[in-house]
Parts: sequence; C-alpha cells; structure tokens
Amino acid sequence: MKKILVVLVGLGIVGFFAFAVLSQPKDQELIAAALDDSVAAAAEGRPNPVLSNLSSDFKYGDETFFAGDIAKVIRDAKPTILIVNKAAEISGERAIVKTPVKLTMNYMGMSVDSTLPDVTIELRKETGVKWLFVPVPKWRITSVRSESLPNY
Repeated sequence: MKKILVVLVGLGIVGFFAFAVLSQPKDQELIAAALDDSVAAAAEGRPNPVLSNLSSDFKYGDETFFAGDIAKVIRDAKPTILIVNKAAEISGERAIVKTPVKLTMNYMGMSVDSTLPDVTIELRKETGVKWLFVPVPKWRITSVRSESLPNY
C-alpha cells in the first residue's frame, strides 16, 4: 500500500513538471508579452516591471545605463510607447524585433512626440522561475537601437 502511494505521489510530481514545461507559451508570445508588459508599466510610471524585462547588460543606443537611472526616467517621464510590429526574428537564444515606434513623453522640461521609423530591439532568452522552482524561459530586452533616437 505504501509503495503504491509513493508511486502515485512520484507520478503526480512528474506530471506536474511535464505540464509546467509543456504548457509554456511559444517564443513569439513570450517576446510580445515582454514588450507589452514593459510598455504598459512605463506608461504608468512603474519601473519595476520594465526593469524585470531588461537584461542586466541593457544598452540604449551605444550607452549602458544603471537600473536606477532607467527607473528615474520611467517614474518621471511616464513615456507612452507604441511598438508597431512585435514579430521577432529568432535565432537560438537571441531575437531581433525591427519596428517603427511612436514615443510620447515629457522629461526634464523637454517634450518628445515622434515616430522612430527604424528601431531595432534585441532580446535574449534567459531562465526565470514559475511557482518558486519550475524553470521557464523568459525573453529580456538587451538593447534598443535606432538611427534617430531622441536626445535629452
């Protein structure tokens, strides 16, 4: 009787892990969700969800910023961002989204309201956790580049 109980519990745990792994969204869906979460949080001035979607080596143009600097801009400017195309070109653990982006914000007395026609958003697949211990893939933004990034 005890052996059957141990086997059933073991099968339940294996089934739980199999369900957790097999029910994960596709990479395109994860990338779109990461972009949507970042955009929505930025518009509300909530830096933590944005920072959780940025990789630790995030770059804006050719410059690297500290998380505190990014958080301050998001809190103060509350940028409204519209990413037109969220379809990514995925190559292994890296993805690139090439899209026009509409950006509206006020920061330090300067107003920005423009459409950037050629934004390249690079993402990297990293490992996150779900339910405290189940590893799941998470796409994080590693850089944002454009020939016409607004200057502050």
